[in-house]
Amino acid sequence: MADFLTTMAQGQKAGVSAADQKKMGEAAAAPMDDKKNVFLRTILSLIDNGEIDVYQPQTFLKHDVYDKLDEQWQDKTDLALMNIANLLQSIYLFRVSKQTPDESPILSQMIEELWQMKQRIEETHDVFKF
Repeated sequence: MADFLTTMAQGQKAGVSAADQKKMGEAAAAPMDDKKNVFLRTILSLIDNGEIDVYQPQTFLKHDVYDKLDEQWQDKTDLALMNIANLLQSIYLFRVSKQTPDESPILSQMIEELWQMKQRIEETHDVFKF
């Protein structure tokens, strides 16, 4: 235990420079695969055209499909919709930010999570516009 405490104390004395701390907090740039880039472009196009609004989750839905769902599937969709909205906001803000790279592992992971959430519902009902 003493070795651990000694090591921790030495690490605190050494410190990390402000420049190194800033660099550690930046998103790394790395290319994404074509499937994710196409999906991202589709989402950004829908947002730019005003077809969906990341702050209005109901705009993500194909209402002609959603309105025909039974109550159980509407509830499942509504629950997923809140999570999808949160993730879609994060993806959009990350992508349009001038402080983050256009392609990165972080963005790729967020897109993958969004795709999986969407697919859980759309295995049965094609209810989303994207």
